[in-house]
Amino acid sequence: MTAKSPIEPKDDTREKLLMAAQRQFAERGFHGASIALIAGEVGLTKQALLYHFKRKEDLYAEVLRDIAVRTLEAMRASHDPASTPEQQFEDTILGVYAAAQANPVGSRVLMREVLDDQRRNAPADEWHHKNWLQGMVDRLSQIESWKERSEAEKIACVFQLVSAIEFFTASKSVLLRFYGEAEYERIEAAYPGELRAQIRRILGASE
Repeated sequence: MTAKSPIEPKDDTREKLLMAAQRQFAERGFHGASIALIAGEVGLTKQALLYHFKRKEDLYAEVLRDIAVRTLEAMRASHDPASTPEQQFEDTILGVYAAAQANPVGSRVLMREVLDDQRRNAPADEWHHKNWLQGMVDRLSQIESWKERSEAEKIACVFQLVSAIEFFTASKSVLLRFYGEAEYERIEAAYPGELRAQIRRILGASE
């Protein structure tokens, strides 16, 4: 009887590099973060990091893609396809919130990306968040009272909700400093209900 080969341990170096890069980009921005700092955080040399990602631009693009994929997965898991279009839209927005809360560092990366426009010359297809944002616009288009609204109005609606979520999530450290941990916990607990109320006001106002 032939002995079974031992199971090879999963190489999670790439995942560790993405998490380290996300923290560095959130803290320092694209231009402030360096390959050496990111590699050092996970105990690698700069050359070892470049084995996985040839340029800092490639690593940054992959960080953004990873955040977008996690958000899309949370959106897909958040709603029941059998529910009404209004409920699906509401639940999917709450999925975006769940993804942001699960990865607040990612929200800080997105805030820097949007506000600083750090890579003005990057290819448009590297902004992976457009895919799930457009998915939200398409879902809004399924709601009867929004079907005749313009594409611009739908995009504005989605951005209003998503930007509020990302800003709130990225503001955690500031809110903790201003209000303290106990009060922040109450604010955090109240936020989903306020978000649902805002969604329902938007959908109701469109009728």
